[in-house]
Amino acid sequence: MKLGLGVDTGGTFTDAAIVDLDTKKLIVKAKAPTTYHDLSIGIIGAIDSAVVKNGVKPADIKLVGLSTTLATNAILQGRGGEVGLIGIGWKPQPEWHFDAKRTAFVKGGYDSMGKRAEALDEAELAKAIDDICQEVDAVVVSGMFSVANPVQETTVKAMVKAKYDLPVVMGHDLTAELGIYERTITAILNAKLLPVINDFLDSMERSLLSRGIDAAIYVFKGDGGLMGLPVAKEMPVETVLSGPAASLMGGRAISGLESCLVIDLGGTSTDIAYLEGGFPRLNKEGSMVGKWRTRVRAIDIWTAGLGGDSNVGMDDKGRLVLGPDRAYPMALAGREYPALKERMETARTVTFFVPYRKATAALSSKEKRVLEFVWEHRPCTLFDAINGIDDVVFVEDQLISLRRRGYILQTGLTPTDIMHVQDIYEAGDKEASRIALDVFAGKYGADPGSLGNMIMDLMVTRIGEEIIKKALVDQGADIPASSGFDMLLRSSAGSGLLKDLSVRATPKVPIVGVGAPAKVFIAPLESRLGCPVVVPEGHEVGNAVGAVLSQVTETVSVRIHPKEFKYVVFAPGASPMEYSNYDSAMGAGKSYAEYNVKNKILQTGAVDIKVKIDVDEHRFCDGYGQEMKFTNWVDITATATGKPRLKGQ
Repeated sequence: MKLGLGVDTGGTFTDAAIVDLDTKKLIVKAKAPTTYHDLSIGIIGAIDSAVVKNGVKPADIKLVGLSTTLATNAILQGRGGEVGLIGIGWKPQPEWHFDAKRTAFVKGGYDSMGKRAEALDEAELAKAIDDICQEVDAVVVSGMFSVANPVQETTVKAMVKAKYDLPVVMGHDLTAELGIYERTITAILNAKLLPVINDFLDSMERSLLSRGIDAAIYVFKGDGGLMGLPVAKEMPVETVLSGPAASLMGGRAISGLESCLVIDLGGTSTDIAYLEGGFPRLNKEGSMVGKWRTRVRAIDIWTAGLGGDSNVGMDDKGRLVLGPDRAYPMALAGREYPALKERMETARTVTFFVPYRKATAALSSKEKRVLEFVWEHRPCTLFDAINGIDDVVFVEDQLISLRRRGYILQTGLTPTDIMHVQDIYEAGDKEASRIALDVFAGKYGADPGSLGNMIMDLMVTRIGEEIIKKALVDQGADIPASSGFDMLLRSSAGSGLLKDLSVRATPKVPIVGVGAPAKVFIAPLESRLGCPVVVPEGHEVGNAVGAVLSQVTETVSVRIHPKEFKYVVFAPGASPMEYSNYDSAMGAGKSYAEYNVKNKILQTGAVDIKVKIDVDEHRFCDGYGQEMKFTNWVDITATATGKPRLKGQ
């Protein structure tokens, strides 16, 4: 038999699915908790549940497809490695913000034609390198117009590597798009994700080998295609929205619907995307994750910090809120730390800190001291830490930093706990969830049963709200911060909040729900929004199915600009090329794009390769917004697709 194993490591669960590669049918599905302190434990648990317990022969598995929400969740939660940034030939504008621990901006850069604007100052650069390479996990080098000429970026990378044993990410390697801010953001996120994704991929390789699975391994990208393992390790930012993209394609595979709205509800996030005629909508501007606009080619998806493990809290007016922070559900924390139940009842709090992973060199001495305390006194409260750590001031700030970077977890009441209390779902300690609900109900001023129903109802409403938000943003609208808008939004999601009006937003296509809690939280949208909702068989592992039933894809983009009666072709990895007429420039641009995209996809080992060329002409507009005949610029996009090469093929 030719079987494919799809594995998705999410924020809460690791899913596995085995499909017949000839018939595309789902044969086996399995789940196991994601174990952040050692990802291989959760991965092996899911693989064993799918392969070993079902008598599947490891030798029959010819292809492994991996997808993960780890990158998306890490960005949403601000986790990942610490990054140092060296900018060449530019300085940030006041409104620009970078998620970098240290920054330095030095002389240099090129103009749009790849000609040197200013030389590097080696003395200035050497000092900048020493300054930013302290207490960081990786370095980003981003130069002005480096897509036209990457020499200065490669020079700085060589200087960093000569002195420091740190990964270096260059902006021009990740995207050929102009826009120094977005390109730098993309490079920073890539650098922050290196330890997160490489840990995942290394754990996956070890887990597969330990179970005798010697198959071709591919990783799902955010644009709905697959890439080879070596590329994924160098460019983890390409896995941003990997999990949601896999869920979208998995939703198509298990529902049979070619046009639909797919909602993937996980433990940490909810992802919403449209499928049109069997193909995902792509975001031409690059993926938007949280507050960061990137240059990563990805499906057009709306990601919200809302899931089964969203923290239940109260706003400044005492109203219930869900997320965007993820909490360690009390059901799971109580199972791991049995004494936690008594501590909750004594301290009357649901907020405790527990360790996730050991200290690294990137931590400051204060952070290491606080993390050490959490390991020794787990689980501990903020009060415990403040009173138990005498030699560190601002302990709360250190805890926040450690939590943001994924070294510790904070417990809390979550919808997962409510599902335990209401006997809908069981994966942990139900009694711990019951105590947590009782403690929180006392603070909120409601009886536990009513509060549990309110939380479940709010979860369904919040999913409906996110559908409406995406529709508004897709039309170019802003989401205002207004109590009136919030009330109208909540009413449109079917909450019945408005006493004298009936308001409901109804999607024009069916909704397909995937993810473990889809039947609980997505199925009710049918009556809420008045549209068909399908929660198909295998919805619990839709992302894992999508991860193994997709094609390998690679893309190369070339841009043509007119300049002084000539046409300049800008292509990644090459100096700008001038042509005397439009047809010559267009022919050269297409040839370059096709040649390079074929080379890229051949390196992945794909077979049955096909190349498609798309040309998008952008023309000047007159004063009335009407398009004129003069070309402003031309984008040429070459997309290559192929089947993943099976082991031994």
